[in-house]
Amino acid sequence: MGDTLYVGDELGLGQSLQGGAYTLTLQDDGNLVLSEPGGVVWATDTHDQGVQRAVLQDDGNFVLYTDDSAVWATDTNGEDVDRLVVQDDRNVVLYGKDGGPLWASDTNTDDPIAVDDPIAVDEPEDDAPSAPESRTYTVEPGDTLWDIAERFYGDGNRYGDIAAASGIDDPDVIDVGQVLTIP
Repeated sequence: MGDTLYVGDELGLGQSLQGGAYTLTLQDDGNLVLSEPGGVVWATDTHDQGVQRAVLQDDGNFVLYTDDSAVWATDTNGEDVDRLVVQDDRNVVLYGKDGGPLWASDTNTDDPIAVDDPIAVDEPEDDAPSAPESRTYTVEPGDTLWDIAERFYGDGNRYGDIAAASGIDDPDVIDVGQVLTIP
């Protein structure tokens, strides 16, 4: 997994680019998501629309496609594009052949997470309260495990954690009123 997509390259479902501590993933549900260790930073909101691939086209456009149509694009067609880069400052940038930026996710930060930096975890003092226990959630009409994982974790891909903690064998089958464990 590199940090760059070049003209003619594409991402398929489940594939990612990694720039420093930041990952751009075309999730299995078709949503293109930029994430950091703490959660989702940016997304195209194209989940459940049938997206199959993300293509950096030679016409200068970066496009998410279903089997037969475009669903989302950077609207940079006609530009002399060179590459799409997930930068270690948390920004996703589409660069032209002249080296200048043509489009960006505008998610850059002045305090990026360094890959070599361990994530600090405060150790609780003896009299400090312990870490929170698992929570529960009661399924409501229209809920899916994916939606519930998005709500609690900001990442629908974690639906399996909820299914495992709740003893669910088939994550596609949940019932209204069912109490789930949110680890």
